[in-house]
Amino acid sequence: MRLARRLTGRRLRILCYHGIALADEHRFRGGLFMHPDTFAERMRWLKAADYPVLPLGEALERLGAGTLPRGATVLTFDDGWKGTYRHAFPVLHELGFPATLYVTSYYAVKQTQVFNVTTRYLFWRAERDRLDLAAVDPYLRGEADLRGAMARDEAADRVIRFGREHYDAPGRQALLRRLGEALGIDVPALEEQGVFRLVSGEEVAAAASDGIDIQLHSHRHNLAPFDRQTLTREIEDNRAALAAWIPKRLEHFCYPGGLYERSLWPTLQALGITSATTCITGLNTARTSRLELRRLLDDENLTLDDIEAEMSGLQDLRRGLVGALRRGGAAT
Repeated sequence: MRLARRLTGRRLRILCYHGIALADEHRFRGGLFMHPDTFAERMRWLKAADYPVLPLGEALERLGAGTLPRGATVLTFDDGWKGTYRHAFPVLHELGFPATLYVTSYYAVKQTQVFNVTTRYLFWRAERDRLDLAAVDPYLRGEADLRGAMARDEAADRVIRFGREHYDAPGRQALLRRLGEALGIDVPALEEQGVFRLVSGEEVAAAASDGIDIQLHSHRHNLAPFDRQTLTREIEDNRAALAAWIPKRLEHFCYPGGLYERSLWPTLQALGITSATTCITGLNTARTSRLELRRLLDDENLTLDDIEAEMSGLQDLRRGLVGALRRGGAAT
């Protein structure tokens, strides 16, 4: 791995994290939530392995200028989960690491639980085989079969569709409480813990005061149908919400869900967006489009060896070799 690190030393590494668990979220969705101890271990390894951690803006400037230190790394956090604020940021402060937090603002403003994620969690955690949906809402009909993961997902899909079609954010939160009561789960206790809630305006401002770089992640975490009007509305609404909490220029963007269309890059540029991160796995060179930045997604299901292979550049070299072989094979 030392050779791979030398060969890829001038490439920019951008690590991606989402939520840090406040309860058992890491068991529910290990790809979305990480246990606090796992995160602390990762950061201490990063420090011990001597990867220089830079602010996003500085790293991008130095990538273009060819002045990046070897192994330069940026830390990014998507969404703005409360667990990130409570567990990740103190570790970063202790180690002196800068970071960027991409905040999706709808639920940060509403301060209700993220409806779709919470609904799926409640069905995942339920300890029963069937649910009378009328006990959740009188306009829901029938009995949900909860035997098996697929059946639970189907039941969750039905409740999510219903909630989105019939209720606003407070109404959906009330629906979650009724669902939890029907399933024997204390949703108000989860609310009090901050589980599946995003940072508040006060927490955004406090994080920014402590050196966290707050940036854009859309307002509703959805760019569909991927047209100019939707993208413009999402970024303008996101900016307006965050502007109430932090008086700074917001020019870096993270595609919600990692989904994007290159045809909309001129719209991003017209909106003053200078960089956008994806969920494409890889390292970045000076030739990488600033609107298509690659990242290394870390999560609870990966081992430290997995992350070391990515951070060293070994996996990036392998991907490059596989791509070259495929292109060569297609040309023959």
